[in-house]
Amino acid sequence: MRIVSAALAALLLGGPASAYSVVGFEGINVGYPPSSSAQILNFYDGGTSSAGTSGANFGMSFDANAIAVCLNSLSVTCSNASTGGQTPTSNKGALGLAASGVTILDFSSAYTGAIGFRYAVAPAGVAFIKAYDGLGGTGTQLANLTLFSGAPGCPAYSAILCTFGPGGLGSLTNVRSLVFGGTAGGAVWDDLTFGAGNDPLPPPALPAPEPASWATMVAGFGAIGGAMRRRKTAYAARS
Repeated sequence: MRIVSAALAALLLGGPASAYSVVGFEGINVGYPPSSSAQILNFYDGGTSSAGTSGANFGMSFDANAIAVCLNSLSVTCSNASTGGQTPTSNKGALGLAASGVTILDFSSAYTGAIGFRYAVAPAGVAFIKAYDGLGGTGTQLANLTLFSGAPGCPAYSAILCTFGPGGLGSLTNVRSLVFGGTAGGAVWDDLTFGAGNDPLPPPALPAPEPASWATMVAGFGAIGGAMRRRKTAYAARS
């Protein structure tokens, strides 16, 4: 897991609007690849997961249907999901469902701010995320976003849930719970981001061209320019 700018606890207490935190679901499982997917439970609430692991206390807990899905790498196959090497903050763990249906995240204190995330849904599948002002997915529904399949799949990573696309609920007020829904093995969420909206995480920067590549590019631009000048001259001659 990686924390960016400030802890979620600070945001829950009304931290600066520019601060945001990313929950990457890393370190919940034991080892990589793990022998099984752990239930997240109170990993982010001062307690532990079903595997006995613990993380930063963000004041958020999950019900028993929330598991840490192991994400495939080029050398490790442990599920049907992978970031394909593209997600910048999390590449070994994600949020999934132990059984088809829903899982609920409860906040210990009301959260106000933007909520973003990345996700993948299996082909022909549908998932959703909802926000409520009451615990356990009760009270007034503040947001409801349906998520459709857009993941092309990554054969090199042996994953149909790959790559992850961006999503977000926008800016909300007094959120007490989030409800994630879908089928087991058919949807995963990652990089749950508080304090920044849709697609808050930039993709990895492309490497700068090597000097030889710059020379090739400059030569190519010169060739294109020369061709355009010759074409213009020939057109003028015909005119």
